[in-house]
Amino acid sequence: MKKKISKVKLVVLVIILLILIISYISLVIYNYHSLQRYDNEILPNIYLEEFDMSHYTFEKSKIKIDFYSDYLLSRKIKLIINSKEYEYSLKDLGVVVDQDRTIKQIKDYQKKLSFSRKLMMVHGSNHEVFPFYYQVQENVLKETLGVIKTQVDVAAVDGFFDTSAGVFYNPGVPGYSFDIDKSAIEISKVFEEALPQTIVISLNGEVTNANGNEEYAKIDTLTSSFVTDFMPNTYLRNINLNTALGYINGTILAPGEVFSYCDKAGPFNKAGYVFYYEFVGNGVCQIATTTYNAALLGGLEIVKRYPHAKKSLYVAGGLDATVASYSSGWCVDMQFKNTYQYPIYIKAYSDNGQAHVEFWSNHDAKGGLEYTTSSKKIGVRGYKSYLHTWKDGAEIDVHEIATTWYTEE
Repeated sequence: MKKKISKVKLVVLVIILLILIISYISLVIYNYHSLQRYDNEILPNIYLEEFDMSHYTFEKSKIKIDFYSDYLLSRKIKLIINSKEYEYSLKDLGVVVDQDRTIKQIKDYQKKLSFSRKLMMVHGSNHEVFPFYYQVQENVLKETLGVIKTQVDVAAVDGFFDTSAGVFYNPGVPGYSFDIDKSAIEISKVFEEALPQTIVISLNGEVTNANGNEEYAKIDTLTSSFVTDFMPNTYLRNINLNTALGYINGTILAPGEVFSYCDKAGPFNKAGYVFYYEFVGNGVCQIATTTYNAALLGGLEIVKRYPHAKKSLYVAGGLDATVASYSSGWCVDMQFKNTYQYPIYIKAYSDNGQAHVEFWSNHDAKGGLEYTTSSKKIGVRGYKSYLHTWKDGAEIDVHEIATTWYTEE
């Protein structure tokens, strides 16, 4: 009897086991057939960034990607050009979604999955997230970069003096030339791989330096000046006077350089002068005298100075300087030397019947010294001129500049 029962149990056990095996095989066959659909369809829980692509066929997934393209291509990129930031959308730069490459990454991923891993994807809840890939339309990109070039290219501005209010040296501004071809390559490289969340691209260009002189930036102070009066109604003479002012205006003297009035303003028959005849400049001497006195008041070394035969009306006796140029090329000159350690800028102009000559240099150029001149008459037509040196309001030196004799007053 016991043997009979054992046989029954064994038969039941075998039947149960067969049922389980058949069920398992059936389940495997069922799942196998159900998973075959994903040969051409995206598995559940697969995302392209925030977009759920589950159950879309690979072909129809392109339609969905195309639907979201406007949103995707509105993403912004920061371009750094000549140290400044500019922002453009992907669409602005000719970028489009690379649908084939984007879908291929999912296809390749699904092909590598094991049977069990695929089942877990179908019945699980974990997400697999993939990026979008992009490609660049070179013609559109370069067209946009061409527009950018018109906005960012700047020509170098050379250093210059602004004399509208005093004298100020502007060191100039470097130029910049945007390189379209190299920049297109840099942008295209970024889109060879999946994009990071923040895209910042430094683009190529060439900086062109401005021409200038750093030493000129040290010019910040009016170191000396002199003014002489003239008659506004002496038309021809005033033309020559203003022409001479124009020729010396803007002169820059380096330390140790000698200023020659004849080199700058002469010869006195060149463009701008009128009523010229040999030996006489008719007005240019007044500007030479004004410049001479500005040099004296700046404490500068006088190299050459010749007086007039007749005492001038616009300056004290012994403080005039005559100049003349000859057809042979020889010139009676007035010269002085820049004895400062800094450059000098000469500003020369006329205003309301006055001729102004100003010397601008560094605030330390005169070493805290100030200068004045004086004139003392000797005899009938003679004058002695003196230079007085002052420091902190006290006279510390006085010496004779010259003794001048005129043939007539």
